[in-house]
Amino acid sequence: MKHPIRRRALFGLFCLGSGLAYVLPLGFMRAAGRLIGNVAFFCAPSVRRLMDQHLAYAFGHALSAGQRRSIARAVIVNLSQTVVEWLCMPKLSAADLQKLIRVEGLDHLRQAVAQGKGVLACSAHFGNWEFIATYLRTLGFDGALLARRLRYPEYEAFLIKMRAQKGVPTHERGSVKEVARLLRANKIVGFMPDQDTDGLEGVFVDFFGHPAYTPAGPAALSLMTGAAIVPCFMIRDGRGFRLVFEPAVSTPSTTDRKEAILQLTQAWSHVMESYIRRYPEQWVWMHRRWKTTPESLAKRLPVTNGPSGPPGAQMRTPLAALATLAGGLLLTMSAGCQGSRDKEAAKSNEAAQTQAANPDQQLDTFTLTGYDDDGRRRWDLQGTEASLENNIVTIQKPNGVGYDAERRAYLTAKTAEVDQRTRNILLQEDVTVHTSDGVWFTAPKLEWVPDIERAHTDTAVRIETDHMLLRGVGFDGMAHLKQARVHADVDVVLNPSDDDLPGGGPKQVNITCKGPLDFEYEKGLVTFHEEVHVIDGNGELFSDILVAHLNDDRRTIRFVEATGNVRIEQQGHHANSDRALYEPAKGKITLLGKPSLLLKPESEASGKLTP
Repeated sequence: MKHPIRRRALFGLFCLGSGLAYVLPLGFMRAAGRLIGNVAFFCAPSVRRLMDQHLAYAFGHALSAGQRRSIARAVIVNLSQTVVEWLCMPKLSAADLQKLIRVEGLDHLRQAVAQGKGVLACSAHFGNWEFIATYLRTLGFDGALLARRLRYPEYEAFLIKMRAQKGVPTHERGSVKEVARLLRANKIVGFMPDQDTDGLEGVFVDFFGHPAYTPAGPAALSLMTGAAIVPCFMIRDGRGFRLVFEPAVSTPSTTDRKEAILQLTQAWSHVMESYIRRYPEQWVWMHRRWKTTPESLAKRLPVTNGPSGPPGAQMRTPLAALATLAGGLLLTMSAGCQGSRDKEAAKSNEAAQTQAANPDQQLDTFTLTGYDDDGRRRWDLQGTEASLENNIVTIQKPNGVGYDAERRAYLTAKTAEVDQRTRNILLQEDVTVHTSDGVWFTAPKLEWVPDIERAHTDTAVRIETDHMLLRGVGFDGMAHLKQARVHADVDVVLNPSDDDLPGGGPKQVNITCKGPLDFEYEKGLVTFHEEVHVIDGNGELFSDILVAHLNDDRRTIRFVEATGNVRIEQQGHHANSDRALYEPAKGKITLLGKPSLLLKPESEASGKLTP
């Protein structure tokens, strides 16, 4: 959304609706959602036109103009109801969900689980898709969702928290290691691979009679792990829903991996199309499903839409935010990225610059390499479609590798701008860095200065490991992340492994601070500054500063030391101290210095604080 005032206003209304959802009945909220949807339909002519184009492209003459308009209106009303239902989700109990939803074909899911290789539950942005995982949780099934990072982080935080409250964790796309672990544990992993998403590998399959670029991730994971792909759909049915499970997608008839991926993806897409044909008003027709064509993918050129081509108008409205809403600290790409001025590096970079010197020439590939003083290669940056303007080389789909004695880091983004004079690199749109030891870093943009081994961004960042998820605003990192800083609005969620919980301690710990957060990788220290707040299953801790000491092997937190205005609130008890030690794996807090403790008289014996 390009207009910040409009964006803030929309999010303010969203927060207001979230507050009302706690006190107003579900039926009233749904009625309000229908009213909002009807009003929004008339207030969004560009969205109406886009949906009409997509419906005409998919159904041809089978639908009249009046039928397309009726379906488009119902789509907006369904989407609006869906959002208000999400707002009501925190107050809905398991019994409430089971009254709302009836399930069909559950044996298909049970048969897939019985194979013991995990299940890939594939759904679509259809009906109320967020209810699927939560409802399965009420039936005793365990698993997680794999979702892309949202364009608007304020909504993403709401969705992740909403799912977590219902026992459904969310993993960001690209978390292959975590997904494989879940499947090995015979868990269910939910996907919605029904959209043409930039940055995801895909294949072209037939969808409504036209080639549609479709994510190949579920098919690739199925081939890699043996997990079955089970299609499922949450269909709005009057005041309730029907959750329908289809039989698992058949095993491919070929041993060729490329062809097998195509067969699995096509089979899943056929099932999805059959449901959308039956219930077209329940799918998000404003999504640009056919924006990528075989020609545009081959040439990497913008799609030009003629009268017979796929609709390509870009949606950037408040309704786009609603549709989008549905859907680490080891940043070692700068590790050792010390560019030198030796002859070998000069030759490599001079060749790339000479090729790009003609602004009228579009290069197929572009390569930039950094070397150590001893001539050892430390990093590479490659890309496609390089062009030169005013000493700035712009490349598409940059792909970088940082080399280190102990690990590697892999970087991707949508575009990169390389300043030939300074060799500084600006990476933009869906910047992702993941390391060989399982740390993921994402941000909308990242400034990389390889010659002084520094990376910086002032945008929102997300850092994830097996046991930690960190969000914040602003980032500065040095080589090997010996010293990294997240500047403000830090929110960390710790998920200890089962081995970390011999005493049956809390499964999740949340730490927030105003910032900054300082990370010293080699020393194994993370320091939280200003208004530190720790929450776990046993209580809450407040302090000015909190220093976390990490394990050497997995970089999970062993213990933390809180100093400055330490306050603990636990089961009605209150304590104050100069210092405190906190062990998240055990849920144990030890007060040091001169603690004062106030216990509730009726539960004095049950206090867990250790002065």
